[in-house]
Amino acid sequence: MAHKVSKGEQSRGRLLAAAVSEFAAKGFHRARVSDIVKAAGLTQASFYQYFESKEGLYQQLMDEFFAKLWELTDGGSKVTALDEADVYGQVRENLVALFRFFKERPELTQIVLYQAEAGEELHCRLAAMVCANLRKNQAAGHVRADLLPEVAAEAMVAVCYRLTSRFLLTGEKTAEQLADEAVSFLAHGILAKKDKEGAKHE
Repeated sequence: MAHKVSKGEQSRGRLLAAAVSEFAAKGFHRARVSDIVKAAGLTQASFYQYFESKEGLYQQLMDEFFAKLWELTDGGSKVTALDEADVYGQVRENLVALFRFFKERPELTQIVLYQAEAGEELHCRLAAMVCANLRKNQAAGHVRADLLPEVAAEAMVAVCYRLTSRFLLTGEKTAEQLADEAVSFLAHGILAKKDKEGAKHE
């Protein structure tokens, strides 16, 4: 049986949606509670029924976003115990899930990845998680032993940021298309393979 959404839940949802739009368009400091309630079609009094302050609402949005982001970023841990034949598919699945998450929340993604004041701290935490999983997968034989995990992790996070901004949020590519491109790039690099005689593979 489907859950019936109460009037209170609807109002709270409208406030959250309006707040995301205001934060994305104006940034946290310039967005005002009066603008949020106006966009939601509600009163200022109703705002304070659900949230103590603008800061409290913003923190709730961030907490929910980050909880899922950390889970998705740790997707590399799923690769470690797999057979070599299954690794490529799991990496693609991890990237599809990440890009879908960003695509479903374009304004929040914009706020978190490109506007958040704690952007450098966020980037470092993401890179550290990716780095830890790269080390595990090196030990499992899935990642090149000569690869420096710290450098590779920074590059992977930067690649995902830029692909999200340039192709995903613009609607130019789907999450699946972008994951295919990204996993091909990560797995095979950009140089054409040559046989022993130096001829390019067809």
